[in-house]
Amino acid sequence: MFMIGNKQKIARALHQQFSELGFAGLGVEALRAGADVSIRTLYKHFPSREEMIVGALEHRDAAYFEWLAGGPKQGIDHVLYPLVRLGDWLSDVSNTGCLFLNALAEHPNSAPISDLVKAHKLKLANEFELRLERIAPDQNTRHAAETLFLLHEGLTDVARLRGPAAATQSALLAARKVLETEGIT
Repeated sequence: MFMIGNKQKIARALHQQFSELGFAGLGVEALRAGADVSIRTLYKHFPSREEMIVGALEHRDAAYFEWLAGGPKQGIDHVLYPLVRLGDWLSDVSNTGCLFLNALAEHPNSAPISDLVKAHKLKLANEFELRLERIAPDQNTRHAAETLFLLHEGLTDVARLRGPAAATQSALLAARKVLETEGIT
């Protein structure tokens, strides 16, 4: 869903607040103040707390995939680019774990949040599949793509413990070994 204008501004502010402070501790008044809008405007665009979280996650999804765009157009570096960019994200933007999984952990019974998290993760897994198909069009790349997706997810968590640089280096080394084992060069 593409958001424009005031709704996009509010979603960006909600995203920022949830990213920095988590989901549990923020009341609607704090969210309203952080978005710098009236309560009426906040509820006009996001009629419930659940919809506020969904709006923030939709904003994160768009921002993250924009962050991943580009990079080398061929070779192994093309495939590994999302891991490199995730390392940059964890160093420069946020290193508080996966916002999507954090939201799902706080709201495990929310179908809209669950659906959005699953769609985001599927889109990410597909990104690796598409990148692999581009450099190895005649090979079965499904296993390698799934492994790279798992490395991406693990990198997000391990960076919190070991730091983004060390975790990224380990993930890239493992990813290169996976591609080598799969015969993808």
